[in-house]
Amino acid sequence: MKRREFLSKTAAGGITGILAAGYAPAFAQDMGLLKIGQLGLGTHGFVARFKTPPKNFKEKVKCKPYAIWDDVPGVAEAMMNMGFKKVCKDPEELVRESDVIHVEHADYRKALELARPALEAGKPVFINRPFAATITDAEEIVRLARKNNAPLMCASTLEFQPEVAGMQEFSREKGPVRSYEAYCPEPIFTWMFPHVINYAHAGLGGGIESAYFTGDFVMNPGYWIHINTATSYTLDLTEYPEGYKVDYTKGDSEVRPLGSALSVLTYKPRDGQPPIIGMNHIGESPADYHISVYAMGGNKTFSAGKDLFDYMFIALHEFFTSRTVPRPYEAILEQHRALVATNVSRLTGRAVRLDSLGGNDALPYSDSMRNWLIRSRLKKK
Repeated sequence: MKRREFLSKTAAGGITGILAAGYAPAFAQDMGLLKIGQLGLGTHGFVARFKTPPKNFKEKVKCKPYAIWDDVPGVAEAMMNMGFKKVCKDPEELVRESDVIHVEHADYRKALELARPALEAGKPVFINRPFAATITDAEEIVRLARKNNAPLMCASTLEFQPEVAGMQEFSREKGPVRSYEAYCPEPIFTWMFPHVINYAHAGLGGGIESAYFTGDFVMNPGYWIHINTATSYTLDLTEYPEGYKVDYTKGDSEVRPLGSALSVLTYKPRDGQPPIIGMNHIGESPADYHISVYAMGGNKTFSAGKDLFDYMFIALHEFFTSRTVPRPYEAILEQHRALVATNVSRLTGRAVRLDSLGGNDALPYSDSMRNWLIRSRLKKK
């Protein structure tokens, strides 16, 4: 089964936020659909699903891909097959002509720069993970959203899985929780740690005190032998076929065996209980996206299903059409700080408290990430 197919079962959408916002977007003016503008090539094609929605999505889709921009010549044109109608000459033009903005650009050092015009215009903005590079940029993005009443969303699709409610119920009934182990079967540091950190945060709550990193540091997608099969959906990363063996000699010259990486998060004590210890694990071993929760009343593993992205589609549709923010801004900022603290721990070799981070503390970045995406997209043109 293709792990990124959408098989949506329900949806909730609306335009109730239009009256509260005090102005009518373009789709209300012409009785058409919300125009989605995408800034930059990134790791996902979420916007394309608004052109070809899930078969089981029974509600009327109220958004459509409209405008695309990228700062590398030829890339935006190569993305037109995702359903976009227009290539814009700059982000400002795209923001003017679109109702909602999707910041997908894989160079997350530019997240604030790209999001600013839309936030200042009061338009809903989705930023693909990771949220930003520095602590200062992340805080400024949220400040702009609040100041301009511009709904803001940044999330992993795992935050919207039905298992999240199951974790919350389990914690109430079997708690207090002592620890958890979360796993993502993809190894790239800034792309994949947000999955496990955010999944746990949504299910078990916040209050992260410190982070400690250990393991293999992977930023170059070219190192990962399964990157092409992952993006072309020809191999289920959660369960390899029987008898399947990885042959690293068949990969590109950069390919190498990859180890696991671990971000150990220590939470602030709750109600006099010992702190929760969270083991956030990424790697290239096949397994479900899952969290095993260990509580005083028992333990249970919560595995996300094969249809991961139907829930992200629902969340995005609701966010764009109703201007309803799905996760608190405080959660977005704490998740980002936990990821940055994980990187500072990698650099220093010690556990790093989130409250010790300065504004210039940042995530790592490698041009190899974006360059790989560009090469892959231009080949598909």
